[in-house]
Amino acid sequence: MSHVSPSPSEYNSSLVGNASTNGTEPENESKLLTSPLIILMSFMCLLIVSENGLIIFLMYRKKILRTLTNMFLTSLALSDLTSGLARMPLLFICMEMDVSIIVCVASTVFNRFTAISSVCHVLLIAADRYIFIVHDMKYRAFVTKRRAVVATIAVWLISILASVVQLSWYIFHGLEIGDRNALMDDLNKQYGFACIVLFFAGPFLLIFYIYGRIFYISYKLNQNDRKRIRTYNYKQPSGSLRHEWRGRSVLLITLIIFGGCWLPYFFTVLHDHMSSSEDSTIPIWSQRLQICLGFIPMMLNPILCTLAKKDFRHALKEIVIGRNSLRHFNQDISLQTTRERFRTIDSESERN
Repeated sequence: MSHVSPSPSEYNSSLVGNASTNGTEPENESKLLTSPLIILMSFMCLLIVSENGLIIFLMYRKKILRTLTNMFLTSLALSDLTSGLARMPLLFICMEMDVSIIVCVASTVFNRFTAISSVCHVLLIAADRYIFIVHDMKYRAFVTKRRAVVATIAVWLISILASVVQLSWYIFHGLEIGDRNALMDDLNKQYGFACIVLFFAGPFLLIFYIYGRIFYISYKLNQNDRKRIRTYNYKQPSGSLRHEWRGRSVLLITLIIFGGCWLPYFFTVLHDHMSSSEDSTIPIWSQRLQICLGFIPMMLNPILCTLAKKDFRHALKEIVIGRNSLRHFNQDISLQTTRERFRTIDSESERN
């Protein structure tokens, strides 16, 4: 089967077959999608759809949430929601049913699209946070509505084009999907290498730098706060320490999930395109693990990127509890924004 179709690393349908003819190999060892794995994936998809659907619902119901930053988060939620709705059904149909190779190609392209889209959205959100924290006073001038819309559309276009560009080589050269020759093998190797560089290594290094910088600035600001508290003999609120460690934990968990979940996927894409054989050398258990890891970012993105924000938590609480706490919510947000701006001004004056 072609590298465009689901390959060993990308859920090759040839791996889903009957047990060996001699009957000595257990079925669950030769079959990629076992019943427990299907149940687990179905549960994960249900969580993905529920969580990301909730984010989109909150944005629809609460106009106060419709900020530029939250627009990026909603775009990520829409991407993850699409993945939860279509990724598992396409994979199951390709693996378990006797269907055309086009369905399996669509499954592979869609898997690749959701991976690239998730990576690009997380990078865009990290860049937005970096500008807000490091260049706080210039944020509104730099991050305009027009630029935010253009950036969001660009993420979707890049994700779509990067996912389907491989098909254009077969169309341009007049080859059937499934045909292999030296030219296609060379192009596929270059494509696999470009994927891991452009959509994993590059974004991971940028996100590591951005969150490292944010972590450092947060540490310096909190250090300055402690100095002022000691100078004026104030008592530091216990909640500020919890908020500080919670923010650092979110940044650390985001980096771990990004690296731990997407590295196996892009590594297997590279492995598939660098391999000269159509037979997979990756163990079945490793492929099953990689499938599950691919669902984890879509499941945790709503919690780490969106529901960890105070405005979304207040909006959710208001809908669930049914209390009209909008006035108190606006006061909290206003006080929090004012406090952050004064801390930024103090840090800038100290640096100067």
